[in-house]
Amino acid sequence: MATILVIEERPINRRFLVTLLQERGHRVLQAAEGAEGLDIAEAENPDVVIIEILARSMDACQFAATLEAKPGAVQPRLVFRGPVTIAPEAREVARGFGARFLVQPCNPEELLEVVGSALGEPKPQAEPAATRSVEPYLRLIAAKLQNHAEDLERLNAQLDRRIAERDARLEIVRAALDQEIKKRLWAEQELTQSNRRLRDQAMHDGLTGVYNRRYLEESLGREESRVRRSGGSLGIMMIDIDEFKRFNDTLGHAAGDAVLRAMGQYLQTAARGEDIVCRYGGEEFVLVLSHAPHNIVLQRAESLRQGVERLGIEYEGRLVGPITVSAGVGIFPDHGDSWEAVLRAADAALYQAKQLGRNRVVVGGFKVGA
Repeated sequence: MATILVIEERPINRRFLVTLLQERGHRVLQAAEGAEGLDIAEAENPDVVIIEILARSMDACQFAATLEAKPGAVQPRLVFRGPVTIAPEAREVARGFGARFLVQPCNPEELLEVVGSALGEPKPQAEPAATRSVEPYLRLIAAKLQNHAEDLERLNAQLDRRIAERDARLEIVRAALDQEIKKRLWAEQELTQSNRRLRDQAMHDGLTGVYNRRYLEESLGREESRVRRSGGSLGIMMIDIDEFKRFNDTLGHAAGDAVLRAMGQYLQTAARGEDIVCRYGGEEFVLVLSHAPHNIVLQRAESLRQGVERLGIEYEGRLVGPITVSAGVGIFPDHGDSWEAVLRAADAALYQAKQLGRNRVVVGGFKVGA
């Protein structure tokens, strides 16, 4: 049984060597780096030292030279290990120290053969340090640097490939994310437009296209608040098509619908941008005029009445008519202290206009026009 010192930085390699040699009955000492190995070698006088020829902390040459320089130190047999890429230079350097060189990674048989061969010979006599040439060692270092440079180049190439692959994956993910964002934005826009269309449908009369009664009631509250703050007035004009039932009874409901559509279009054309035109129900329409002086409201009402008389409404190629309207006007705050009260006043005025013979305007109980 021999005492063998294994100096190896990599734990997995160290365990492999130690286990293999112990299984052959050797007493195995181990160290993780050269300085620790020197202390063990001085204390234990091993028969063989196995060491990496170009270890990072202390390589085999430094180890052997340091041990050789210690007075009275017993020189062990040396086995230098190293990669095949530096084998020619490493063998020459190993001979200078009287050591054997073992290419790694090696199989167990090769290792045991080299160790057994070393144990079967007397301890070597290395060349004196003064006569030992440093050129093989320098060539070994140069070979290692070249090997490292090639390794570094390979690693850089691998890194470049990985970066390119990562960038490609990121580009795919980014494109997919952009597509998903676009889809969501499109869906959001579609939802917004759908909601707008639904709200528009909910606020407009489907037949005439003007606002409906629901929108009217929501708007009048806002308009009242606005004129209260400004101190102005709010005119509400309720307009009813005279004898509308006659059109439905004589010409049919389709002709009546044509009259209602024409009425809605006319009122929208005649209204100002800030006016609100609504279909209140059946053949009744409401026109809301905000911030219009009393005389302007009355003039507008009479002008609308006369304009309806001049409408030429066609249905199935022939004129429908003549068409006339009656209108009732209520003005806030003259005819009520709220929009509800003013709307009732306008409705009452419209009723009075009907009672007086139709085709006329009544304002808060006072008739205007024919």
